[in-house]
Amino acid sequence: MGICSRRHYNWDVATKTRLDFPDHPSSGGICDVCILDGICEIGLKAKTGATPFPQPFGAAQFGAEKKLPNLEDIQILPEIFGEEEIFCNVKTAIELGGFKTSVPVVIGAMGSTKVAHSRGGILARGAAKAGLIMTIGENILSTYGVKGLKERIQPFLDEYKKQGAVIVQGNVEDRKLGVFEKGIELGAHAIEIKLGQGAKMGLGGEILFDCKGAEKYKKLGYAIVKEKEGVCERHSSPGSIKKNEIKEMLIKYSDFKVPIWIKIAVGNGIIEFLEFLNELKRKEKIRLEAVVVDGYGGGTGMSPWPIMNEFSLPSASVLSYFKKLKFDLIVAGGYADGISASKAMMMGADGVAMGRAFLIASNLANFVGLNDEQKKLPKYQGIVNFVEALKEELQMVCATQRVGDVNKLKNRRENLFALSGSAATLFGLKQGLKKKK
Repeated sequence: MGICSRRHYNWDVATKTRLDFPDHPSSGGICDVCILDGICEIGLKAKTGATPFPQPFGAAQFGAEKKLPNLEDIQILPEIFGEEEIFCNVKTAIELGGFKTSVPVVIGAMGSTKVAHSRGGILARGAAKAGLIMTIGENILSTYGVKGLKERIQPFLDEYKKQGAVIVQGNVEDRKLGVFEKGIELGAHAIEIKLGQGAKMGLGGEILFDCKGAEKYKKLGYAIVKEKEGVCERHSSPGSIKKNEIKEMLIKYSDFKVPIWIKIAVGNGIIEFLEFLNELKRKEKIRLEAVVVDGYGGGTGMSPWPIMNEFSLPSASVLSYFKKLKFDLIVAGGYADGISASKAMMMGADGVAMGRAFLIASNLANFVGLNDEQKKLPKYQGIVNFVEALKEELQMVCATQRVGDVNKLKNRRENLFALSGSAATLFGLKQGLKKKK
């Protein structure tokens, strides 16, 4: 990666580029001896005239590579005193965002990209079987129509056992098309308003496509950029975020008589935004039940590579500013196991959202090295099994904290130890053991 570098600059496996001398980069990632052969990202931009997307786009998922302080820089301290708790007896079922769920983990919104939509039915069926809340992401209606939206909702309803929920997300274009109304009509339990495109505030959701339907998308309000012959970029509108408009929107959608969730990103103003929502719920009769704060590290990779790496902060960085809000606060971006979920809850989160981890689990039938019994498992079993592992990890952490219910894991910041000064600053944690008061 280069000496003292936080990520590969000017080349990466994700962009299918390289350097002639990767161990000898100068500032900006250019080789200290450059022979001008154009195999790096600068060369790629010179050939295409476009910012590189990770590849193979739509067939794989990607995550940001840049090394920031994150939950891996935090250790959990066991609680010395207290009653014993046998981990397998710990209760993990909670109420989150207005719904009962088996664990404090949500399947985060995954939208119209092929890698997600092709597994949408498996995700939905597995979520219902596991008793999870699942959010259907943006651009489904514009890309696949009502039929496509139904294909994401109905498998959940077919297996629904009064635990978990299916939520329909809407961005600017989706809301104009009436995705909330259609989603509720098809059986969705709640809606999620997407503001500012998750972890990419100020940019719309991007995909590459073969330019078929470009005129249709333009008419719906998407920005279409032709990258090269036969390939186009589709960009969703990031939308304006104004307090009076948010208030009007929440009052309007409260008439739908279903719980409302909001998804937004970590950015300058996020603390003010959450305080505004908290005060708004105190004053108005709105059905806001949860806010998902997306942050650095996550996403299925449908974004230009430099944007994924150089923007935002881990979502858990907002948690030190709040003790209790009038809605549930769910953090997203880079969470992949029960340990990271536990750390977030100990910092004050009500739950976490995971995307890429569940997408991997949904692909069980195509895993390498399956034995004969595993080959016979239903496709959704990967989701169910993964949730069982998440549950066990949450239970183990609870046992170390001497609590018998995952709800009691919340706000135990004193039992988190930051391994670096930068992590302590970012997450508002201590360094060093201290005597309890």
